[in-house]
Amino acid sequence: MQIQVIYVFRHAEKADTADNPSLNEQGQLRAQQLARALQHADIQSIFSTRYARTQQTAAPLATALGLAVETYQAGDADAIIATVKKLRHPTLIIGHSNTVPNIVRAAGGEAPDLTEKDYGDLFQVIMTEQGVITNRFVID
Repeated sequence: MQIQVIYVFRHAEKADTADNPSLNEQGQLRAQQLARALQHADIQSIFSTRYARTQQTAAPLATALGLAVETYQAGDADAIIATVKKLRHPTLIIGHSNTVPNIVRAAGGEAPDLTEKDYGDLFQVIMTEQGVITNRFVID
């Protein structure tokens, strides 16, 4: 098995409106910061749920790298990890406060539960033959 790296990030700050809110101004800035932080991480695939806030969080990096954002089903952590493992290259997954920890755990990593107020945590899950390493960074 080769080393595989997966980045998992909760969508950035959203507006307090509608069932499918867009990012607010602070969220747009955080999405740009995420793109700057990962622009040299050799990411070759980006996955997001179908919601506006996750798509908008992924967009700056996708644009910078010339990648399309692929959609996955929110809440099915095992399925997205199975898909990503088959790719065998660095990947970014954008999720939600109630899905990001499960995605990290499905990859064999460690992540605390997130609350509705938690933004900016970027989980890096490194899968090797010897085991899984989880790093947690703050994108601020």
